[in-house]
Amino acid sequence: MSDGRFVFADDPSSSVSINTLECVTQPNWKVLTVDDDQGYQQSLIYSLNDLEVNGRSVEVLSASSATEAAYILTQHQDIALILLDVVMEQDDAGLRLVETIRNVQGNSLVRIILLTGQPGFAPRKDVMLQYDINEYWNKSEVDHETLKSIAAANFRSWQSMYELDKARMGLQLVVDASRNIASKYDTHTFIQVVIKEIVGLFGGFGEPILCVLRFDKDTQLETAPIIASSGISGVEQGTVLTDELILKFEELCHQAIAHQNHKFKNNLSVLYFSGDNQGSYYYLVLAESKQCLSEYHIRLLQVFSENISSGFMQIALVNQLSKLAYQDTDLDVKNRNWLLRELEMMNQEDISQLEMLVVELDEYDTHAISFNQQSLMELVGSVCQRLVDTFHPSSVVSRVGSDRFAILYNKSYSLSDDELITLSSSSYTVGEFQVRCTLTFARIELSRLATYPAQQILHMARSLLCFARDKKLQLVTYEPSYRESLMRDYQILGDLKAAIDSDEFYVVLQPKCDLRTGLAVGLEALLRWKKQEMMIPPSIFIPIAERSGLVNKLDGIAAKLTFQALHVLEDAGFSLPTSINATVKDLTDPDYIGLLLDLVRVEGLSPDLIEVEITESQAMESYVEIKPILDHLHNAGIKISIDDFGTGYSSLSHISQLAVDTIKIDISFIRRLHEDMASQQVVELVMSLAHLFEFSVVAEGVETDVQRNALLERGCTVAQGYLYAKPMVLDDLLGWLKQNKSDCNE
Repeated sequence: MSDGRFVFADDPSSSVSINTLECVTQPNWKVLTVDDDQGYQQSLIYSLNDLEVNGRSVEVLSASSATEAAYILTQHQDIALILLDVVMEQDDAGLRLVETIRNVQGNSLVRIILLTGQPGFAPRKDVMLQYDINEYWNKSEVDHETLKSIAAANFRSWQSMYELDKARMGLQLVVDASRNIASKYDTHTFIQVVIKEIVGLFGGFGEPILCVLRFDKDTQLETAPIIASSGISGVEQGTVLTDELILKFEELCHQAIAHQNHKFKNNLSVLYFSGDNQGSYYYLVLAESKQCLSEYHIRLLQVFSENISSGFMQIALVNQLSKLAYQDTDLDVKNRNWLLRELEMMNQEDISQLEMLVVELDEYDTHAISFNQQSLMELVGSVCQRLVDTFHPSSVVSRVGSDRFAILYNKSYSLSDDELITLSSSSYTVGEFQVRCTLTFARIELSRLATYPAQQILHMARSLLCFARDKKLQLVTYEPSYRESLMRDYQILGDLKAAIDSDEFYVVLQPKCDLRTGLAVGLEALLRWKKQEMMIPPSIFIPIAERSGLVNKLDGIAAKLTFQALHVLEDAGFSLPTSINATVKDLTDPDYIGLLLDLVRVEGLSPDLIEVEITESQAMESYVEIKPILDHLHNAGIKISIDDFGTGYSSLSHISQLAVDTIKIDISFIRRLHEDMASQQVVELVMSLAHLFEFSVVAEGVETDVQRNALLERGCTVAQGYLYAKPMVLDDLLGWLKQNKSDCNE
């Protein structure tokens, strides 16, 4: 270390040309004297007035108290040396000032020389151990020449520490810039920061002329685009170098490209940076300073350049990782991670202009079973390409699930409902085959979910798709009322869980009557929920229970309550077969089946008094799963009923193989029976089918004599509906049964 500069080892890969024809004017060394003895202060100032170190004179600032000194230090950040008296306005004023400088102001660079005329107040050994000071002298020991030697040595020490700190700060800025670009995922921002930092490295030389060029393998200097610049008027991004600049930098540029390193000559600098590990592209930073750079500044610039080079490599790596993290590798489109990041980074203006369409490929699992993996991906890729081709080029398609896509686009490019419905059913080529697929769409205007986190927006889209499937819709659009409905359902779900634990449920029973006599021949048990004197309709809580997995518990409660009611009815002299509703989830749950069989055994009731009722659609969709279970129940003496018959799709082979005792004609056909030929034909078809397979038939929702007579004409003799009785609690049912029996016997 000499002359207050770093001495760097020679770098054989660098070509350094130093021109020192113009010297840079260096600032004076600043010294602060702190002493309440004005005479002694004047002697210090006199001794330092003619001192010159490394061509720099000394500027002396004075303070007569610790308070005044602390203020001066805040105004002059470049003070190199403090000559400090210990005893001033207080015995330890000087030592307290040291604490303020180091720990409050955070100035660790300034050199502090403690001068005392009363060593007893601050012994050397104690002070040097306890306080961050650099030297300790008795005033009597410091003469004119000694003071100059002390000052010169500390100036050089301060300069070295200052340059080291400046280099550290500069390097930290580059590191921070690299981190900043990593978070922004673009080279442009990094280069702008690099230019700013290089300008700072030129220090007091005035703002240099800077520009950054990008080169591919075949790019010539004359055609290389400028991607950033500073200090050059009339030069814009995307243009090329002027003839004047080419003439100045041509030789250095060719050398830098040939040797793939930095080149310096006089006041010109050319920095070479590889853009990636493969060397497929690179950057040149051209700089022209106002004065020739010193060797120190060139070496420091080289150190900075190493960090900048690492930054470019980091950007290349981040871009590669970004492609892996934010790109679907199968389809080469954006993925779910990209969409989440994009939604999180959007500002209010973006949100107000954008719309998102989430698309689901229906029956994906069926396609996955039907095709091999290659054909499946060909189908998914064809759907993706269809979406890309259909929407505006500015739209971005991302794959957010194996069978789902999300499309972000400006609302002005939104497709109409009719266009989406048309798109929802299309044929796609898979190998040699044409495969017809349907799509379900959930449309969300992002401004309506502006306060939502990205994950919640995607959850909302998923919920909308589920809603569309439940309602058999191809397109749903988010409305605020949908969220309100979700919140209501969530509240009901919480209440439902509490109700299960607090026995808020009961059953009502609706009679099934002989259409010829009006006599009750059976019952259907229906679960009801009364919450704090308020009835919650089954149409609300049953779907919520099914979606949340609580339906098994509810149906188990209904079964227990039904068995209790059957006991009461038997004691009253009424032995009526009673049906209870069950779902596929119930029937495939061993606990539920075990509960039914245990109730039959423990309660001592005849199993043929119990009839398990399952809807036609569930029975057919889960035929393979439930057939052995229904056989098992049937063998145990429990009857099986198919509800809502005629509304789904039935396979005659399946329906004939199921252990079924009764089929129920859906209410939708009964309501139109007197006026709709199709409904009449369905009823006749059901009766023929029942006769063929020896099923019993029950008609649902009979409300008028016209309906009753029409059913009797077609051979149906059992029905339930308000023509005879509504669902009743047990006490009301007992009264009704007694009256019914009496009326029918008269």
